[in-house]
Amino acid sequence: MDDSAKKTDGKAILVEQASCGRRLSARAHFAGEDLCVLLTGGDSPHVGSVSLGIARKSLKGDGSGSATISTLNVTGHKDDVLGNMFARRLAAILGKTVCVACGVHCDNATAEDLKRIMRDARVLLEKLEAEILPGLKDG
Repeated sequence: MDDSAKKTDGKAILVEQASCGRRLSARAHFAGEDLCVLLTGGDSPHVGSVSLGIARKSLKGDGSGSATISTLNVTGHKDDVLGNMFARRLAAILGKTVCVACGVHCDNATAEDLKRIMRDARVLLEKLEAEILPGLKDG
């Protein structure tokens, strides 16, 4: 997969990040003007949540972007923590509707592992932003 894919070429954008000896991956694809992201990783990738970010102006009144998030969660799963983070940030900076299906499971994860996964997911999100934003300017 071409990691430098741009919005206008119709290819998926794939970014990955190591975390706790495993991989986190985000595969993004534009659906018209909207963005769909599949965020998976760990020992058992799956769909544990779906987060929908709807872009809007911030309630701060400063003209900045924000997003309203709606979430569907599989009972007992906590994947919405990562999914909501991705959906909120991407919808706010892109000004578009963003859907994130998320499933990251690491067997026997400790509290420290979970903190590390959150930190590494933020790095993954930054990588994804870096791939998407230039494509919007080029397209």
